[in-house]
Amino acid sequence: MSAPETLTPATLAAASFPGPQLGVLGDPIAHSLSPAMHGAALAALGPTHPELAGWHYHRLHVTAAELPAALRALHAKGFVGLNLTVPHKVQVLGLVESLSAEARRAASVNTLIATPTGWTGHTTDGQGFLAALEERTGRTVAGRPVVLLGAGGAARAVAAACLDGGCARLTIHNRDAAKAGELAAALADPRVHGTGLDTLTTLPAEALVVNCTTLGLKADDPSPLGATALHPGHFVFDTTYAATPSRLLRDARAAGADGCDGRPMLRWQGALAFRLWTGVLPPAEPMRRALDETAS
Repeated sequence: MSAPETLTPATLAAASFPGPQLGVLGDPIAHSLSPAMHGAALAALGPTHPELAGWHYHRLHVTAAELPAALRALHAKGFVGLNLTVPHKVQVLGLVESLSAEARRAASVNTLIATPTGWTGHTTDGQGFLAALEERTGRTVAGRPVVLLGAGGAARAVAAACLDGGCARLTIHNRDAAKAGELAAALADPRVHGTGLDTLTTLPAEALVVNCTTLGLKADDPSPLGATALHPGHFVFDTTYAATPSRLLRDARAAGADGCDGRPMLRWQGALAFRLWTGVLPPAEPMRRALDETAS
């Protein structure tokens, strides 16, 4: 079939698909650049990997309430792999047959692989973040103080990756301070502390600030961080992305701090997911062009 711009559970029920199918599920989902990125990867690999002919990647608007039934339907329709974004990365933990070690450690899933009877859960968010950070800054998290904004699914994966990567300390700030504390306790590492966003007024020198809240998806979203906290020497990694830089990134640059939006991380986590589905790591440049990373 010729897929609509965005599939829903209702349109999925009447659809049929030739060949292996992939997709991303979220609510909201209209902003997602994953279909363009994976479409570019599939097109680039076509001449050298004929086995990928007929593979397609779809955007699917699926609410939290619809997720269990949607996963069953997608499996029945022949989807071989899926990506998950907000709000599904934690809920899906109870809907998969098994978890990779990294997904279990992070208690977060962003990639599903079909089995004969269901789905296995993986996360490429953490490794995607680390690869993107090193690519953009020439540095790893080793020995650095990390200030993490948010305590949802992406934050869990980034937090676990930062700890495994040797960060000096990790402070988790969330609007709901209790959730930040719960994530800190679950990580069970003396370098971690969880508290409220309202307590964040100053940052350590050379702090790596990682925004894993949803503030930044909309052009008029406020920043999750007060502008006066930012100074030269800080690096702001905003995992959101939009047509224009977020308020957080604009504040960072006005303060003389460096930063990037979430496109490099999106590309890397997508490439790693693509390899899990196909066994092939796709070339970076077609995906980078599809994401218009120069806009970040």
